[in-house]
Amino acid sequence: MNQENSFKGGITNLVYLSYGREVEYYRTLFAIFSAVAWYTGSGGAFRIILYTDKPEVFEPYLSDIQIEYYTLTPEILKQMLGKSDYIHRRKIAVVGLTANRYPNENLIFLDSDTFFKADTQSLLDRLQAGSSLMHKREFTIANGLSIFASYNEAEEPQAFVNYITTNNITIDHSEEHFGVEEFCWNSGVLGLHNDSYIYLPDVMKTSDILYAHSKWFIIEQLAFSFVLQLKTEVKACDDLIIHYWGKRQKVLIDSLIKAEFEKGSVENLKKKRYCQELTLSWEKKVKNDIIIEQVVICIGAKAWFFAIKKLIQLSLKNPFNFRLYPVIYKEVKSG
Repeated sequence: MNQENSFKGGITNLVYLSYGREVEYYRTLFAIFSAVAWYTGSGGAFRIILYTDKPEVFEPYLSDIQIEYYTLTPEILKQMLGKSDYIHRRKIAVVGLTANRYPNENLIFLDSDTFFKADTQSLLDRLQAGSSLMHKREFTIANGLSIFASYNEAEEPQAFVNYITTNNITIDHSEEHFGVEEFCWNSGVLGLHNDSYIYLPDVMKTSDILYAHSKWFIIEQLAFSFVLQLKTEVKACDDLIIHYWGKRQKVLIDSLIKAEFEKGSVENLKKKRYCQELTLSWEKKVKNDIIIEQVVICIGAKAWFFAIKKLIQLSLKNPFNFRLYPVIYKEVKSG
C-alpha cells in the first residue's frame, strides 16, 4: 500500500493477533498476503495492525507492506487475561485496544486461520454505521448444545445454558435475558463500526461472566454474538473470506503454507494473480476436506443415507476428480 495515503483518516484497521507458535506466524503471513493481493483499490483504504510477540519474524517478509506492529510482551499478554485463564479473552482485549487507539476509525479483526478469496474492498464497504460483521451465523444455542453433546462435550455448553436461562445480563445499562433460541455467530472475522465501540466493555464483561460460569471455549464469540445482535445489524462475510477453523482443515492449510515457504515462493505470494489463484484453489481444497470429513464420520456411525448424500455432493462439486475417492477409502479403512 502507498505509505503516504495509508494513514489518512477514515480508513479501516485490519487487525491480526499472532503469538506463541511458529504455525500461527505463518498462517498470519498468508492471511496478510491474501488481504493485500485481493485489494483492488489504489491505497489508503485500510491500515494493517499486527499484534504479536515476535515482530522480527514478520518484518523480513512484510518489509514492502505497510504494517503497524504492536509488540506483545509477556506482561501485556498476561494482563490481557485479566483474572482469567481464558486465552480468547486476548482477542477482545486487542479489539478494545485498537478501538481506544483509533476511536474515529472502523476495525475488522481477522483470525490468523483466515484468508481472503474476494475483493478486500467489498469487506470494507460492507461495514456501515449501525452494522457489524461476523464470519457466518452458525447455530442456535439449542442446536449447539446438541452438536457438542454428540462429541461428548456437553458439560460446558449445558453449564452455559443453565446460567443464561436463569440470569439476566446487563448490556448498555439494561437488563437483558437470553435464551436457547439465540444465534451463535463465528467470530473468525469481526468487524465493528466506530459507533459500536461503546459496547466493547459490555462484550468483555459478558465474556468474563459467562466463562466464569461455564468454561466453554467459544464464550468470546458468544459474547460478541449476544451484544452485537442486540445492538447492531450483524452481517455475514463468508462469501469473501475462508475461515479454516477445523482441526483437519488447519493441518491441510498449514501444510500448503509451509510448502510455499519451503520452495521459496514468498515473492510469488506478493504477486496479486498468484496469491489470488492460490486462495481460490485452497478454498476448494478446504471445502472438499470438510465434505470428506463428514463422509468418514457418517460411515463410522453407519449413517449410510447421509454418507451417500455427502458423496453425491462431493461428486457434483468435483465431477472429474477421481483422486478423492481413494482418499476417502483409505481414511475409512484406517479408522
